[in-house]
Amino acid sequence: MSTSVAISRGRIVAGPLLVAAVLAALAAVLVRTSGTGLEATYVVFIVVAGLAMGSLALLMIGHLMNEGWLAPVRSEAEAAALTMPLLFLMGIPLALGLEQLFPWADNGIDLPSGRTVFLSPAFFLVRSVVYILIASVIAFWLAGTGNPRRVSGIGLFLLTPVITFAAFDWAFSRDPTWWSSLFGFAFALSQVLAALALTILITLLRPEHAAPERMRSLERALLTLSLLAIWTWFGHFLIVWLANLPDEAAWYLRRADPGNLVLIGIAFAAMILAVLILIPTGVSRRVMIVGSVLVLVQHGVHMVWLLQPVRRLSWLDLGLALAAAAIWIVAFAILIRSRPTYAEEMAEEP
Repeated sequence: MSTSVAISRGRIVAGPLLVAAVLAALAAVLVRTSGTGLEATYVVFIVVAGLAMGSLALLMIGHLMNEGWLAPVRSEAEAAALTMPLLFLMGIPLALGLEQLFPWADNGIDLPSGRTVFLSPAFFLVRSVVYILIASVIAFWLAGTGNPRRVSGIGLFLLTPVITFAAFDWAFSRDPTWWSSLFGFAFALSQVLAALALTILITLLRPEHAAPERMRSLERALLTLSLLAIWTWFGHFLIVWLANLPDEAAWYLRRADPGNLVLIGIAFAAMILAVLILIPTGVSRRVMIVGSVLVLVQHGVHMVWLLQPVRRLSWLDLGLALAAAAIWIVAFAILIRSRPTYAEEMAEEP
């Protein structure tokens, strides 16, 4: 990559980063002075982090499997992955309000000694910084390398434990007395699926069109990952149900009130409908758009059901959440415009 290109791309992302830095500083001051809840901001952070890390994983899997298969969504996936550094700024208010989000942060819950050390606020924040740093380095390395296949092999090896441990820290530890060895894989799979749905949706809404055979490959990938996600989460539930242990069953019982049943019902219905319309081969562009939207709806609702926002939302929290989401969307859109279109690969027959 030439110096002029690097400087140009740096200027492109400098605007959203500067705005995000100012808002993060303002949000940090407001959080410390008002003691407001941060549940909505936390949910947005998890969703954005999942889309960025999921896109990075999708990129590396695509490079390792087949460059042509990846081409139609490569620009969008690269753009989403390159938003990883924004998580540093989005996480500042959350770091200052950690005790409002995690029951272990204020030492208000008894845990085994080993888990108490692991979930100490300082160690938690250090790990979080390391997760974002590693994923950011991989994303920029992959976007600038001339040998993406080699970088993808190394990067996927590093990203797999990062995204798994990040799932345990950022989502799973909301219920620190509960444990599941399958949760990390299931959570990571959901992020890759959402990233694929988002990149397909953006690709199909853009004026450039990939060869139909390329989109059919992506259609099959979306369907396959959707079915795998359904069976993984169902297997997760089935294992807990068969074991019938009080601590494990309590996690589902806390998510079984009428409001939560509505949420999981919406998520399940959206996913089933997406699978049904994607099953026929050679589906149209419009059907793929609808299927991608349904997968994203399922993902958003499912994340809310998993994360269980518990505090009543304040106007400040909603404002911070909307600002964080808007900044990420703007940065994502700018980065898409700065990435190559890979038009030749998109037009090729597989």
